[in-house]
Amino acid sequence: MKTLRWFFPCVLAVIPLLRAAEVPETDTYPNRAPLRATPFIPINLGVVQPRGWWLKQLRRQADGLSGHAEEVIPDLGPDSGWLGGDGEGWEKGAYYVKGMTTLAFVLNDPDLQKQVLKWIDWTLKNQRPDGQIGPTSNDDWWPRMVITWALRDYYEASSDVRALQVLTNYAHYMQTNLPKRPLTEWGKARACDQIDTLYWLYNRTGQPFLLETADLLRSQSNAWIPYFATLRGGPGDYFADHGVNVSQAMKYPLEIYQRGNSDEGLSTFKEAWATLQGNHGLGIGMWSGTQVLSGKSTTQGIELCTMVEQMLSSEIAMKVLADPAIGDQLERIAYNLLPGAITKDFKQYQFYTLPNQPVAHAGNAGFKQDHGDDLLPSPHSGFHCCCYNLHMGWPKFVQNAWMKTSDGGLAATVYGPSELVVKLAGTSVTMLEETDYPFSDVVKFSLITGKPVAFPLKLRIPGWSVKPRVEVNGTEVEGVKAGEFLTISRTWNSGDSITANFPALLETQDGMNGSVTLWRGPLLFSLQIKEKVVTIGKQKEGFNELILDPATPWNYALDIDRRDLTDIKLTRSVKMPDNPWLPETTPIKLTVAAKRVPEWGLTRNDLLAAEVPISPVSSNEPVEKVTLVPFGAQTLRITAFPLLRGEPGPEAGE
Repeated sequence: MKTLRWFFPCVLAVIPLLRAAEVPETDTYPNRAPLRATPFIPINLGVVQPRGWWLKQLRRQADGLSGHAEEVIPDLGPDSGWLGGDGEGWEKGAYYVKGMTTLAFVLNDPDLQKQVLKWIDWTLKNQRPDGQIGPTSNDDWWPRMVITWALRDYYEASSDVRALQVLTNYAHYMQTNLPKRPLTEWGKARACDQIDTLYWLYNRTGQPFLLETADLLRSQSNAWIPYFATLRGGPGDYFADHGVNVSQAMKYPLEIYQRGNSDEGLSTFKEAWATLQGNHGLGIGMWSGTQVLSGKSTTQGIELCTMVEQMLSSEIAMKVLADPAIGDQLERIAYNLLPGAITKDFKQYQFYTLPNQPVAHAGNAGFKQDHGDDLLPSPHSGFHCCCYNLHMGWPKFVQNAWMKTSDGGLAATVYGPSELVVKLAGTSVTMLEETDYPFSDVVKFSLITGKPVAFPLKLRIPGWSVKPRVEVNGTEVEGVKAGEFLTISRTWNSGDSITANFPALLETQDGMNGSVTLWRGPLLFSLQIKEKVVTIGKQKEGFNELILDPATPWNYALDIDRRDLTDIKLTRSVKMPDNPWLPETTPIKLTVAAKRVPEWGLTRNDLLAAEVPISPVSSNEPVEKVTLVPFGAQTLRITAFPLLRGEPGPEAGE
């Protein structure tokens, strides 16, 4: 290691220039035998770059809570154990470094890279002789699972060989010490994170002991495959009903499948998703967990850590399964729950996000795990984990928006404005994706290449799309089917263009007490509620805690038929706003008839909307026209609505 100390200043000078350099010969590493081949192959961090509104969103994140985290979030000061100090040395610093590494290199931002590299460099320079890494204040396996993921991301973006050596040394440390000091608690529940990193390292170095170490981790971890069949943990499992553990573990069965000779685990992801939605689904794209799995009540919510961990698990599942439904699910989290949990200037967040949430105060709301400020928009709302872990949500979504394919092609797994430069069939290819999706139905692609090149391009056709259409250079492509990947195999020339159109219809999803949520394609809609904002606390200017009360009524029932939505009016803006998550200027809105339901009020210390009334409800109030905006555009919201007419919903309550 001593001979490599000169390398770090050079890295600082070179990294900002990576995007301008010649595309590397190897930007992907498919599974090596005996690991099973996967249909899709992730592309190195930093290759996929955001453009358009994606870029503005990531810049908003960098200029907001993420970029200022070390100033406003507890335990990220210079005394952090992850910087060699006497401060916090468990998961907080490691979480932060993992997310910020991705953000810094997805944005190709030299200042952010410098900010995060001081953390990375401390870990790289301070590995102990036995291979152990991290603070000396604890030897817990769990936070090392987080920081090693950050090191692998850093290596992908920088090619700093120190990271590979440190990861290899630490893997030897695990192989030596796990038999006498086995996994416990969080490490036992979350071993899949370390297994995935060991596979990543094996694919780059080919050292067999890495797979043996992964097998050792599996033997000590929670038994997640049988758990997902019943949602009941076994006697040796740790905290199996914890929402974050569940979302992280969604990738575990697919890791076992990649390693095995049987199909064990192959179908578990899809089955687990259905079971979780069936038992705990909230109609807003995921299942409840406050913090443990909490049923279908609209007075329960989803932890922000659960959202970002599920996004990462789904991105890994896409690599293994190449299932377009995973992309649909992933977009619905990224384009609704993630922006919904964070204030629109990216300076505060809420620990729990609920379908119906008309006030945001501190106090005991009676959650299964209640921290007293779970609904308070703050830089450190609820238990102090999400403020360190939230940073990876958006950038990892962008990082994994494109993947290479096992047949030498390129796959668009989720949609948004982006650019990437990769080598396909030995030729450098630039792919530009221009779109206002999900606020628009149209996605346009254009190619730049130095010479004609043949490769298959796979486009995910969303399962909710109605009569989807794809054109290449103005000529319609045949065989476009919703819910499948469309493969276009041809010789591509510079200047070729592809236009995809994914029309959608409004639809309802039935929920608690016959309530409905309203969807159009990837977007979920909530009542537009104006906010009274009171700033509290003594934080850096703009990063204070917020108390929110509604300035407009919220307790409405919709005057629609759950199966006939023709009376709802949809309007779009001609121009995409700078920030599509501001409710006043969001580019897509719904107008619908409704009546107030005065008896529907607050509960649990006036912190929550009471359980949604059983539909159909009656009301003597006048009919009004109310505005619905995308879920992500609201912090206060009503999303699960009772109805004024029709038969009782198929789910009458619990």
